[in-house]
Amino acid sequence: MVKIKIINTQRVLSPTQITLGDYVINPYRGCEFNCTYCYSQENKNIKRDGFKQTLGIKSNAPDILEKELKYKKPKRVLLGSTTECFQHQELKYKLSEKILQILNKHRIPYTILTKSHFIENYLPLIAENKENKIYFTFNFHSDDIIKLFEKNSSSVGKRLATIKEIIKSQIALRIHIGPFIPYISELDKIFELIPQNIKELDIELYHQKQGNFKALILAIKRNFDKTLAERIRKIYKNKQNYDQYVKSLRCKIRQFSKKYPYVFYYIVPDFDEFYNPRIDYARPLRNAG
Repeated sequence: MVKIKIINTQRVLSPTQITLGDYVINPYRGCEFNCTYCYSQENKNIKRDGFKQTLGIKSNAPDILEKELKYKKPKRVLLGSTTECFQHQELKYKLSEKILQILNKHRIPYTILTKSHFIENYLPLIAENKENKIYFTFNFHSDDIIKLFEKNSSSVGKRLATIKEIIKSQIALRIHIGPFIPYISELDKIFELIPQNIKELDIELYHQKQGNFKALILAIKRNFDKTLAERIRKIYKNKQNYDQYVKSLRCKIRQFSKKYPYVFYYIVPDFDEFYNPRIDYARPLRNAG
C-alpha cells in the first residue's frame, strides 16, 4: 500500500538537458508503478522519502506553474521524466490534468512520457495543440513480464488499446521500447502486437546504472533461469562486452527496419554513465552510424 505525502513544491519547471524539452515537469515525487529498473530510485529526494513506500503529491504545482510562466518561457516542456504523470492517484488529484490545461492555455507544446492507459482520459486535452507528442512505452510483450518488472503498471491489452486511441486522436506518437532489457524484451514478439500504422519507434537499451541492477538480475534468476541471468550480467561486465552487444542489437534492428515501415531510433547510453546530453532522441537510426 503506497503512503501518500502532500508536498508544497517551490518549483515546477526544472531546466533539463534531455533533448525532448528545455524544461521538465514531474507532478508527483516517486511512482506507484514501482518498476524494478527505474533510475529515479537514485534521485536523492525520492530516496529520502522511500521510493517504494511513499508517493509525493505536489498539490500546489498548478498554482506554482502559473506563477513561473510569468517569467519563464519554455519552448517545449517534457512531462514525466522521473514519475508517471498518469498513475492511479492522478485520478483523484488531477494534477497532470490541471498542468496540461495551463500549458494549453499558454500555447506551450509538450512531450509526455507514459506507459499508463489512464492517459486515454486526457487525449482530447492533449489533442488541442498539434505540436504535442506522446512517447508511449511498450517494452514487453507479456503480462507475466510486466508483473515481474512493473507490477503496478498497465497490462499489454490496455496499452495496445490506448495506443490505438492515441492514433485515432491524431496525436503525434512514438512507441518507446525502453528500457530494452536483453533477452527479456523480444522485438519480434513486440512488433507482432503493435498496430502497423505506427510511424515512429525507438529502442532504448537498458543500462546497468539505470536502476537496481542486482534486483533485476535476482528477479530473472528466480523467474527465468540462472543461465539467462548470467548472459545478461556478462553484457554489462565490461565495456568490450557492452559495445559488442550494442553493435549486434543495432544489426538486428536494421533487419527489422527492412520489414516494418517505422522510422527507427536507437538510443544507447555510454557504458560508464546512464545519461549524458549527447543522447539525441531526434536522430533516426539510418543517420546514427
